Formats: sequence, structure tokens, C-alpha cells
Amino acid sequence: MIQYDDVWLPLQNGLSSYLGIPVIQAEDVGDQPPYPFISIKKTTNGSNVGQVIESIKDRTKTIEQDTEMVFSITCNAAKIEDADNYANKARAYFLGKGHIDLSDHNITIVDVLNATSRDVFLTVDYERRVGFDLRLRMRGEESFEIDVIETISINN
Repeated sequence: MIQYDDVWLPLQNGLSSYLGIPVIQAEDVGDQPPYPFISIKKTTNGSNVGQVIESIKDRTKTIEQDTEMVFSITCNAAKIEDADNYANKARAYFLGKGHIDLSDHNITIVDVLNATSRDVFLTVDYERRVGFDLRLRMRGEESFEIDVIETISINN
């Protein structure tokens, strides 16, 4: 089974270290950090890819399945140039160094989509937002004990 933090922590830590700005979960409770910052929202929780792999060893059955998740990565800023620059730098991370960082956690980058404007009108001004979607793939594994028939008696 894929645990949320198995994906979230490498994603957050790698991107935050690379950009040098806070990376938070979008639409979460809590105080918003000062601009600029990155917000990440998981838009696809898990989509199965390929065939299920089943194996049995002793009394343990293991099921493996590749799963894709889609994350929306958005740079929130007061100035459009900050939103543009950090969003493009975030994309560059996932197109380059992020492949290595995430692969160390058994996460594969499948696709990094184009960055687009995601500005939001506030009361009298805009919060500048530029973002893109990121498709990741990882293998989920679930193991459980099974009953094994050890002997069979047939009476004729």
C-alpha cells in the first residue's frame, strides 16, 4: 500500500530544498506562508496502471500494482515575475534533478505538463499564480497471510 507521506515528503522536501521557498499542501488549514511559496494539491489519488502481480511465499501472499497520481503544483506570489520564475524553476527541477531525487524513493516522474496562469482575484488585487500538473508513478504492495491446505484426505 502506498502511504501518503511516502510520496508527499520526498516531493515537498526535494522541491523546497531546490527552490529555497516554502512548499505547502494546497487547501489545507493553517497560516499561509509569506509570498512566494509553492502549494501542491493531489488531483488524482491513484489510478492503476498495468497488470496486478501476485506472488506467494510460504504463507504470505503479495499483490503489487503500479499506480499513478497527479499533483497540481502552483507558485503563489504577489508579483507575476516571481510566480513565473518559481513555477519555471519548479518545472526544471522535475525535468532534471527531481528525477534522481524522487527515484531514490521509488517514485517515477511520468510527465511534467506545461505551466499556465492560475491567477486569483482577491478583494482589490490579484494573487499571482502560475502552475502545472505533475504525473508520478509508484508501485504499491500489499502483503497478507493466507490459509494453506497442507494435506487432503480422500475416502473411497
